[in-house]
Amino acid sequence: MQNNLVSFREHEELGDVAWLRDFERGLTAASEQGKPILLLFQEVPGCSTCVNFGQDVLTHPLMAELISVHFIPVAIFNNHSGKDAEILRRFGEPSWNNPVVRFLGPDGTEIVPKLADRYDALGLHEKITAVLECVGENLPGYFRLLARDLLVESGLTENALYTTPCFWSGETSLAQHPAVIVTEAGWIDGEEVVRVEFDPRAALRSELDAYASEEGFNPLQGGSFEHDREPQFYLRKHTARHLPLTPAQRTQINLAVPYRTPLAGLLSPQQCAWLADPGLQRASGGDEYREDIRQSWPALVARLGLIERAASGRDPLGA
Repeated sequence: MQNNLVSFREHEELGDVAWLRDFERGLTAASEQGKPILLLFQEVPGCSTCVNFGQDVLTHPLMAELISVHFIPVAIFNNHSGKDAEILRRFGEPSWNNPVVRFLGPDGTEIVPKLADRYDALGLHEKITAVLECVGENLPGYFRLLARDLLVESGLTENALYTTPCFWSGETSLAQHPAVIVTEAGWIDGEEVVRVEFDPRAALRSELDAYASEEGFNPLQGGSFEHDREPQFYLRKHTARHLPLTPAQRTQINLAVPYRTPLAGLLSPQQCAWLADPGLQRASGGDEYREDIRQSWPALVARLGLIERAASGRDPLGA
């Protein structure tokens, strides 16, 4: 098909995933490595829907890492001739179409129904989750947290405000409720307040209010919320503050640090490797955890580079 087996940096429709461009070679790699295939049919160059799928979905660092670690990614261009067109016919996919993703076993059989007519990150996350469950793989903790971040990004969550005697302890207390995804410490009219994003499918607002009341916090309606200058107090005292993190990750890490809970289950392999690297703090531009991970991740890659996953297996909590 092409001499180069990966093709992604030059095509915005392909995001940041390194794709094989030869389906047969993808089958061989899947068999050798015992991984499923993530087969993307994409228009390249493509329409705005195709570009947005690449840039909004396939550039999220944790999505791209999960695909690269757990799948053999293969991209077929649905508007090219030759071998691309042959694979298109084999799977009965139309040419010049919006993105379609299929999930195959090493023998080429379909694991779950394809992803089509949906072009958001949450849709792809749901399919990947189903595939990993079907093949008997445990869903990594960081990828579970990403699902919660994507709920927030998709506007499927609600927010609530609580006055607290101390928002440092308020954040850690509220973060322990299973419906709470993100906590933010701040002020309203000079009073310490914690704002949370929560999943209304996991708990009604009244249930969350009752939990907060038991912890000694009072629900607050409205007001001009101002972020505290030192958000996630416990995380900020830990080396993990130099990592690119999602809001759900930093909320859970801020809870884990004072309770000395291992961080490894909350971080991706690349994040763990960075955390174990003695050069992280020198390479850091400051408190990366406060920035959008889509910007802070490539910035840290440029300064520190990608690091092979740590083989020692030691808990990065002590890094």
